[in-house]
Amino acid sequence: MSRPIKLRRAPQFTVDIVDDARASLVELLRDLEAITRDNADDIEVWASAVTTAGWEIARLGQWLGLEGEAALLLGGASYPEIAEHQGTSASNVYNRVGRSLTLAPYARAAGSVAHVSAEALEEARRDYAAETVIEGDAAAPGGVGEAGETLVEKVLAILRPGPSTTAEIVAALPEYRRSSVLSTLSVLARRDAVTRVGHGVYALPDH
Repeated sequence: MSRPIKLRRAPQFTVDIVDDARASLVELLRDLEAITRDNADDIEVWASAVTTAGWEIARLGQWLGLEGEAALLLGGASYPEIAEHQGTSASNVYNRVGRSLTLAPYARAAGSVAHVSAEALEEARRDYAAETVIEGDAAAPGGVGEAGETLVEKVLAILRPGPSTTAEIVAALPEYRRSSVLSTLSVLARRDAVTRVGHGVYALPDH
């Protein structure tokens, strides 16, 4: 048995997926109960409802499995560690995890199976870390709209006068790695805190 896999917290996107799946399962089982109760004397209707529900539950289970594996990878677990916990092979985990919605932006298509490369996983981890930083900034006194000491605040302050290119933003923040600045811009754009107004050009939404 490998070391326990521990995660700091789940990515918000995965949390949303789990919540959606839970609601779907509750609704599905409620409907199944009603159909099988009201049609207990009609084996065709009863069996059709059971069959449909069974395959839907299986689909949701696979969906959740992929998202769980994606979250473990973002938390620092490796393919072999996840595989050992599941009693499967690392290649099986690698082959299927690229189909998760959480890691979909980083997937590399290979035939009919999507893969997540080591480089893409590192990019996903940087975005995940940037999301954590941004959430911390948003909770800090003064909010993210004021110029301050955090990377998020500095990026927003740079964009306040008007649109800037990624090269200009990176150059204005020499104390930060380029990848950190780009990841922060990417996360801010996904949260509509900044807007892409051209190729490699960002601005605040009101611009």
